[in-house]
Amino acid sequence: MDVLDGMRAFRAVVDSGSFVGAARSLSLTTAWVSKRVSQLEAHLGVQLLVRTTRRVALTDAGRVYFESCARLIDEIDASERSVVDLQASPRGRLRITAPMSFGLIRIAPLLPDLHAQYPDIELDVAFDDRYVDLLEESVDVAIRVGTALDDSSLLARKLASGRRLLCASPGYLRKQGTPRHPRDLAKHVCLRYALHAAPGTWTFDGPNGEVTVHVGGRLRLNNSIALGIAAVAGVGILLTPDFVVEEDLAAGRLQALLPRYRPSGYSVFAVSPPTRFATPKVRAFVEFLAQRLGRASA
Repeated sequence: MDVLDGMRAFRAVVDSGSFVGAARSLSLTTAWVSKRVSQLEAHLGVQLLVRTTRRVALTDAGRVYFESCARLIDEIDASERSVVDLQASPRGRLRITAPMSFGLIRIAPLLPDLHAQYPDIELDVAFDDRYVDLLEESVDVAIRVGTALDDSSLLARKLASGRRLLCASPGYLRKQGTPRHPRDLAKHVCLRYALHAAPGTWTFDGPNGEVTVHVGGRLRLNNSIALGIAAVAGVGILLTPDFVVEEDLAAGRLQALLPRYRPSGYSVFAVSPPTRFATPKVRAFVEFLAQRLGRASA
């Protein structure tokens, strides 16, 4: 017998509540469904269903088998869809989430080109700094920025990398002086990113190894763009990813500090549930970002 046919027939009976309903959902005859379920029970050596004139009920063995049976069929169907999808064009709704500052500065300017290149993709984009559960919220792709990713069942692709920079406005430095060593930062007003795991601890790689300092200040914000605005206004010294301050540095509104001491860098990742990573719309979006963001960070 074909075990998979039996499993599909068995699941359809349970889902519909009857052999007639299962036959209708499978577009087959009731006799075919009944025969496949009987063959499956004979193959397993257990009774899966209790049949009465009014209804069909699961036995204890049937209840246990149904859970694994349904999961296996879903996985097989998902695998088949992914192969078929390889030949399909990118289309449909694509739900994306990205951190607020990175999304506004790096992702938003790319969306018009993405929309023009893939007109059949319906973009649903959320810029949000909270950690999003992709499976629970039905998100196709999350863009995550950090030094590393947490271990998970999600699939990830590195898109780009960059530096973090220490900087302050010329006006602040004229009034408060320029730090010559990371230890000097303890005497300065430092602008801290509230969502960092340790916002008051900054670490640098210097000529004589790693240097960690504890910094303070009266302003702690949960948005990097807002911190950059405060730094330009002369409020304090800022440690932030390069994309936040690159225009202000080029225009002279901010000045880079401690060139011999480098903070840790960051990487940009596209993260997606395994069942969606190979779909044309997700694959197209990730490839598009990899080319554009990789070019920007080169």
